[in-house]
Amino acid sequence: MAHAAGVWLPPAPGESAWQCHRHRSGGLNERIGRLQAFSVCLASPVQRLEPPRGRVALVIGLGDPIRITSLTAPDTQGTYGSFLVGPDHPPLIIRHDGERTCFELLLSPCTAYELFGGGTQRLEDRVIPLDALLGDTVKRLTEQLTMAASWGQRFALLETTLSRYLERQPWRVRAEIRWAWHRLEQAAGAMTVSELVSTLGWSHRHFVRCFRRYTGMTPKTAARYLQLARALACLERTPEKALATVALECHYCDQSHLTREFHALAGCTPATYRHQCLGYSLSARPPGARSGFFKTAPAP
Repeated sequence: MAHAAGVWLPPAPGESAWQCHRHRSGGLNERIGRLQAFSVCLASPVQRLEPPRGRVALVIGLGDPIRITSLTAPDTQGTYGSFLVGPDHPPLIIRHDGERTCFELLLSPCTAYELFGGGTQRLEDRVIPLDALLGDTVKRLTEQLTMAASWGQRFALLETTLSRYLERQPWRVRAEIRWAWHRLEQAAGAMTVSELVSTLGWSHRHFVRCFRRYTGMTPKTAARYLQLARALACLERTPEKALATVALECHYCDQSHLTREFHALAGCTPATYRHQCLGYSLSARPPGARSGFFKTAPAP
């Protein structure tokens, strides 16, 4: 039985209303890591940092579009309603105002491959409009989501549409690669390629080539992003926790290792992320250089 829960959260600066709905899937739960929806009504423009989380993010948006800029390439910017980004995307600056509802699905690269086939190999550092992959399905789906009477109906519609679309696709991921991804994900990246290869009985080269074909990443790269995802979740769940403890729990060698990896993949240090990016949105302004985005002081 599908279930949707709505929770009103304290608005961030510039937000007049913010609501989060989380969904427990009845059929796609084995393939979707997280399915949730956000509704926001902004009193003034805001921006936030969106780091990569080791999964393909599929976002279906209703209402006002958002502007997305890569933190590593601030001169590039696009406006999107619904879109797809890869598991190893660069840190993104999301800027928006007005009213918007979006549904966010975090898919494993294996599920994304079976949904979109070779289309996922085009992701790399790009944000891809969803209609470039799904065509008219996106327009029909957004119209139906707008007309749905409840959050439960919206989630059920979304799940049914994606399930049917998935069933029609000819692409399938090798069982060995799906197993390897599941093991890496369970270990939050704390597993070596040698361990996976030893269990499969494959050569190192063959395994890396097949893994990259279906996920768009090498196993080592995937492990780094899954480890980052665990660190992000840890910071978001318990922001008061000492960074040395976060490093230990997330299988980094030490706090310095956590800081280096976090900055390389998320675009800032974990301390900066915790102090400036959790619990509120930064005032919208051109981000400038990589470090300039974080000069805005946190809200009191």
